[in-house]
Amino acid sequence: MMEQGKLYGVSVGPGDPSLMTLRAVSCIRQCDVLAAPRTADGSSLALKIAAGAVDTSEKQIEYLDFPMTRDPDRLATIYGAAAERIAAHLDGGHDVAVLNLGDASLYSSYSYLCRILLGRGYDAETIPGVTSFCACAALLNRSLTDMQAPLHILPASMPDLSTALSLPGGKVLMKSGRALPEVKRLLREHGLADRSVLVTDCGLPTQRVYLNIDDSEDESYFTTILIAP
Repeated sequence: MMEQGKLYGVSVGPGDPSLMTLRAVSCIRQCDVLAAPRTADGSSLALKIAAGAVDTSEKQIEYLDFPMTRDPDRLATIYGAAAERIAAHLDGGHDVAVLNLGDASLYSSYSYLCRILLGRGYDAETIPGVTSFCACAALLNRSLTDMQAPLHILPASMPDLSTALSLPGGKVLMKSGRALPEVKRLLREHGLADRSVLVTDCGLPTQRVYLNIDDSEDESYFTTILIAP
Protein backbone atom coordinates (compact mmCIF):
# COMPACT_ATOMS: atom_id res chain seq x y z
CA MET A 1 0.00 0.00 0.00
CA MET A 2 1.12 3.55 -0.70
CA GLU A 3 2.29 5.41 2.40
CA GLN A 4 -0.01 8.27 3.35
CA GLY A 5 1.24 11.82 3.23
CA LYS A 6 1.44 14.01 6.32
CA LEU A 7 -0.66 17.05 7.14
CA TYR A 8 1.11 20.22 8.23
CA GLY A 9 -0.43 23.38 9.62
CA VAL A 10 2.10 26.02 8.62
CA SER A 11 1.96 29.44 10.27
CA VAL A 12 3.13 32.21 7.92
CA GLY A 13 2.87 35.10 10.38
CA PRO A 14 0.94 38.37 10.09
CA GLY A 15 2.18 39.67 6.74
CA ASP A 16 5.92 40.23 6.47
CA PRO A 17 7.53 37.10 4.93
CA SER A 18 10.71 37.75 6.96
CA LEU A 19 8.72 36.92 10.12
CA MET A 20 8.17 33.35 8.95
CA THR A 21 10.12 30.77 10.95
CA LEU A 22 12.88 28.65 9.46
CA ARG A 23 10.74 25.58 10.19
CA ALA A 24 7.80 27.04 8.26
CA VAL A 25 9.99 27.82 5.25
CA SER A 26 11.55 24.35 5.32
CA CYS A 27 8.15 22.65 5.54
CA ILE A 28 6.70 24.58 2.62
CA ARG A 29 9.73 23.64 0.52
CA GLN A 30 9.32 19.94 1.28
CA CYS A 31 5.55 19.65 0.75
CA ASP A 32 4.16 18.73 -2.66
CA VAL A 33 0.82 20.41 -2.06
CA LEU A 34 0.00 23.80 -0.52
CA ALA A 35 -3.55 24.29 0.71
CA ALA A 36 -4.30 28.01 0.79
CA PRO A 37 -7.47 29.72 2.04
CA ARG A 38 -8.69 32.33 -0.41
CA THR A 39 -11.19 35.16 -0.34
CA ALA A 40 -14.24 35.61 -2.56
CA ASP A 41 -12.16 37.49 -5.14
CA GLY A 42 -9.85 34.48 -5.54
CA SER A 43 -6.82 35.93 -3.76
CA SER A 44 -4.87 34.23 -0.98
CA LEU A 45 -2.90 36.43 1.40
CA ALA A 46 -1.37 33.42 3.16
CA LEU A 47 -0.04 32.10 -0.16
CA LYS A 48 1.28 35.54 -1.12
CA ILE A 49 3.19 35.77 2.18
CA ALA A 50 4.62 32.27 1.75
CA ALA A 51 5.68 33.05 -1.81
CA GLY A 52 7.70 35.96 -0.44
CA ALA A 53 9.99 33.47 1.32
CA VAL A 54 9.71 30.29 -0.76
CA ASP A 55 9.47 29.61 -4.50
CA THR A 56 5.95 28.19 -4.82
CA SER A 57 5.82 28.20 -8.62
CA GLU A 58 6.20 24.41 -8.87
CA LYS A 59 3.80 23.57 -6.06
CA GLN A 60 0.34 22.16 -6.53
CA ILE A 61 -2.06 24.68 -4.96
CA GLU A 62 -5.30 23.48 -3.41
CA TYR A 63 -7.40 26.59 -2.78
CA LEU A 64 -9.78 26.44 0.16
CA ASP A 65 -12.95 28.53 0.33
CA PHE A 66 -14.28 29.36 3.79
CA PRO A 67 -17.31 31.68 3.47
CA MET A 68 -18.00 33.87 6.49
CA THR A 69 -20.83 32.21 8.40
CA ARG A 70 -21.68 31.25 11.96
CA ASP A 71 -24.20 28.59 11.02
CA PRO A 72 -22.80 25.39 12.61
CA ASP A 73 -24.35 23.05 10.05
CA ARG A 74 -22.98 25.03 7.12
CA LEU A 75 -19.57 25.27 8.79
CA ALA A 76 -19.51 21.51 9.30
CA THR A 77 -20.29 21.00 5.61
CA ILE A 78 -17.63 23.50 4.49
CA TYR A 79 -14.86 22.06 6.65
CA GLY A 80 -15.88 18.49 5.87
CA ALA A 81 -15.60 19.16 2.14
CA ALA A 82 -12.21 20.85 2.55
CA ALA A 83 -10.96 17.94 4.65
CA GLU A 84 -12.04 15.50 1.92
CA ARG A 85 -10.02 17.40 -0.69
CA ILE A 86 -6.94 17.41 1.51
CA ALA A 87 -7.41 13.73 2.37
CA ALA A 88 -7.33 12.88 -1.34
CA HIS A 89 -3.81 14.32 -1.57
CA LEU A 90 -2.71 12.58 1.63
CA ASP A 91 -4.05 9.25 0.37
CA GLY A 92 -2.02 9.78 -2.78
CA GLY A 93 1.15 9.93 -0.68
CA HIS A 94 1.57 13.71 -0.84
CA ASP A 95 2.46 15.88 2.16
CA VAL A 96 0.10 18.85 2.44
CA ALA A 97 0.96 22.21 4.03
CA VAL A 98 -2.12 24.18 5.04
CA LEU A 99 -1.06 27.83 5.11
CA ASN A 100 -2.31 29.96 7.98
CA LEU A 101 -2.07 33.66 8.71
CA GLY A 102 -0.52 34.42 12.09
CA ASP A 103 -0.35 31.27 14.19
CA ALA A 104 -2.14 28.08 13.18
CA SER A 105 -3.40 27.47 16.72
CA LEU A 106 -5.19 30.81 17.07
CA TYR A 107 -8.59 31.37 15.41
CA SER A 108 -7.47 29.34 12.41
CA SER A 109 -9.45 27.34 9.87
CA TYR A 110 -6.66 24.76 10.00
CA SER A 111 -7.55 23.82 13.57
CA TYR A 112 -10.93 22.50 12.39
CA LEU A 113 -9.38 20.62 9.47
CA CYS A 114 -6.72 19.14 11.73
CA ARG A 115 -9.35 17.90 14.18
CA ILE A 116 -11.28 16.19 11.39
CA LEU A 117 -8.26 14.58 9.77
CA LEU A 118 -6.68 13.46 13.06
CA GLY A 119 -9.99 11.81 13.83
CA ARG A 120 -9.67 9.87 10.57
CA GLY A 121 -6.23 8.59 11.51
CA TYR A 122 -3.99 10.91 9.47
CA ASP A 123 -0.67 12.13 10.85
CA ALA A 124 -0.39 15.88 11.47
CA GLU A 125 2.06 18.48 12.72
CA THR A 126 1.38 22.12 13.57
CA ILE A 127 4.18 24.65 13.06
CA PRO A 128 3.82 27.76 15.24
CA GLY A 129 4.33 31.32 14.06
CA VAL A 130 4.20 35.01 14.95
CA THR A 131 0.73 36.22 15.88
CA SER A 132 -0.64 39.53 14.63
CA PHE A 133 -0.95 40.96 18.12
CA CYS A 134 2.63 40.08 19.03
CA ALA A 135 3.79 41.72 15.80
CA CYS A 136 1.69 44.80 16.63
CA ALA A 137 3.16 45.01 20.13
CA ALA A 138 6.68 44.72 18.73
CA LEU A 139 5.92 47.40 16.14
CA LEU A 140 4.86 49.74 18.94
CA ASN A 141 7.72 48.77 21.30
CA ARG A 142 5.25 47.99 24.05
CA SER A 143 4.48 45.06 26.31
CA LEU A 144 1.15 43.30 26.16
CA THR A 145 1.11 42.68 29.91
CA ASP A 146 2.46 43.84 33.24
CA MET A 147 4.04 41.47 35.77
CA GLN A 148 1.41 38.99 37.00
CA ALA A 149 -1.35 40.73 35.01
CA PRO A 150 -3.45 38.51 32.73
CA LEU A 151 -3.81 38.95 28.98
CA HIS A 152 -7.20 38.43 27.35
CA ILE A 153 -7.41 37.64 23.61
CA LEU A 154 -10.90 38.44 22.41
CA PRO A 155 -12.72 38.32 19.06
CA ALA A 156 -14.12 41.83 18.66
CA SER A 157 -17.45 40.49 17.38
CA MET A 158 -18.07 38.24 20.41
CA PRO A 159 -21.62 38.53 21.80
CA ASP A 160 -20.75 39.86 25.27
CA LEU A 161 -17.69 41.99 24.55
CA SER A 162 -18.79 44.61 27.08
CA THR A 163 -18.46 42.15 29.98
CA ALA A 164 -15.09 40.92 28.71
CA LEU A 165 -13.75 44.48 28.57
CA SER A 166 -14.32 44.70 32.33
CA LEU A 167 -11.80 41.91 32.99
CA PRO A 168 -8.53 42.98 34.64
CA GLY A 169 -5.26 43.06 32.70
CA GLY A 170 -4.25 43.70 29.10
CA LYS A 171 -6.53 42.90 26.20
CA VAL A 172 -6.24 42.13 22.51
CA LEU A 173 -9.25 42.60 20.23
CA MET A 174 -8.96 40.70 16.97
CA LYS A 175 -10.93 40.58 13.72
CA SER A 176 -12.83 43.81 14.31
CA GLY A 177 -14.01 44.41 10.75
CA ARG A 178 -17.60 45.62 10.56
CA ALA A 179 -17.88 45.53 14.37
CA LEU A 180 -15.35 48.36 14.69
CA PRO A 181 -17.84 51.25 15.28
CA GLU A 182 -19.50 49.32 18.12
CA VAL A 183 -16.10 48.29 19.52
CA LYS A 184 -14.99 51.94 19.64
CA ARG A 185 -18.20 52.88 21.41
CA LEU A 186 -17.66 50.21 24.06
CA LEU A 187 -14.03 51.25 24.57
CA ARG A 188 -15.13 54.83 25.24
CA GLU A 189 -17.94 53.61 27.50
CA HIS A 190 -15.48 51.56 29.58
CA GLY A 191 -12.90 54.36 29.73
CA LEU A 192 -10.41 52.31 27.70
CA ALA A 193 -10.10 54.47 24.58
CA ASP A 194 -7.04 56.34 25.89
CA ARG A 195 -5.32 53.02 26.66
CA SER A 196 -6.03 51.55 23.21
CA VAL A 197 -3.99 51.48 20.02
CA LEU A 198 -5.35 50.26 16.69
CA VAL A 199 -3.28 48.62 13.94
CA THR A 200 -4.58 47.54 10.55
CA ASP A 201 -2.83 45.15 8.14
CA CYS A 202 0.21 44.65 10.37
CA GLY A 203 3.29 43.69 8.35
CA LEU A 204 1.68 44.46 4.99
CA PRO A 205 2.36 47.42 2.67
CA THR A 206 -1.05 48.79 3.71
CA GLN A 207 -0.14 48.78 7.43
CA ARG A 208 -1.51 51.68 9.47
CA VAL A 209 -1.09 52.58 13.15
CA TYR A 210 -3.61 54.74 15.02
CA LEU A 211 -2.61 55.91 18.49
CA ASN A 212 -6.04 57.54 18.67
CA ILE A 213 -8.61 54.91 17.75
CA ASP A 214 -11.08 57.54 16.56
CA ASP A 215 -8.68 58.56 13.79
CA SER A 216 -9.39 55.26 12.03
CA GLU A 217 -12.44 54.63 9.91
CA ASP A 218 -10.97 51.48 8.38
CA GLU A 219 -13.14 48.41 8.93
CA SER A 220 -10.53 45.94 7.70
CA TYR A 221 -10.90 42.34 8.83
CA PHE A 222 -7.21 42.52 9.75
CA THR A 223 -7.65 45.13 12.47
CA THR A 224 -6.06 44.53 15.85
CA ILE A 225 -6.62 46.66 18.94
CA LEU A 226 -4.22 46.51 21.88
CA ILE A 227 -5.49 47.71 25.25
CA ALA A 228 -2.87 48.42 27.91
CA PRO A 229 -3.43 46.77 31.33
